[in-house]
Amino acid sequence: MNDISVVIPHYNNGHEICRAYNSILAQSILPSEIIIIDDCSSDKSFLQDIEKNHKILDVKLLILYLEKNSGPSVARNIGITHAKSKYIAFLDSDDAWNVDKLKIQYEIMEKNNLNFSFHLYSAFYNNIHVSNNSLKKISLLNLAKKQIICTPAVMVKKSELCAFDEDIKYCEDFLCWVKTNNNDYFYMIDSVLAYGFKNQYGDSGLSSNMKAMHSGFLHVCGNLYKENYISFSTYFVFILLEYIKYPLRLIKLKIS
Repeated sequence: MNDISVVIPHYNNGHEICRAYNSILAQSILPSEIIIIDDCSSDKSFLQDIEKNHKILDVKLLILYLEKNSGPSVARNIGITHAKSKYIAFLDSDDAWNVDKLKIQYEIMEKNNLNFSFHLYSAFYNNIHVSNNSLKKISLLNLAKKQIICTPAVMVKKSELCAFDEDIKYCEDFLCWVKTNNNDYFYMIDSVLAYGFKNQYGDSGLSSNMKAMHSGFLHVCGNLYKENYISFSTYFVFILLEYIKYPLRLIKLKIS
């Protein structure tokens, strides 16, 4: 058991939340607590079964039930508020972790005194990770080329974590990470330690979904510039590259 709280927002993903929960319990080192925030799901039976059958006394399980559907940002913020550990690791209810994810990331965070780290994420399940677990420094401008920080890959010190913007539906996680890191380098563990089971652009794969993500990213970049988290030159590069990449993503979607 280690000084880590795992925060999971959940909404109508019964079978998936069981898989996510089991991937936490399968870790080579266990967190001190698991916090699941149910965002007013219509079927709570899966969570009730998890609560009833949780047997690992050293790992505190807290399941919070919201009275109205409020979105993942609200759910995560509530989970953060209740977290008692030094570090917070995020997991989505439809994702899973490699069995050594917490061990590798926790030890690297402690050894290097990091406030924030992330690792690689695969859209497809594969329980293999890069063996050397090398640590790479990633600049903010490098993230403009490819946004590689996925929420289930992040571990952060609670004391340094900014809240998620509850008024933004798309790219709110990217906004949170940049504010939390406050113009410092990002540290990436060069290993695939988290896996998804959904389409890269949402289960529907619709171009309308991609358009909303595109608009959301532009909005987030504007917020970061207005609040002085990024310079005008960085803002310009982000916007320029996004306008180049967006039509390419649409083309890729059409031919896939």
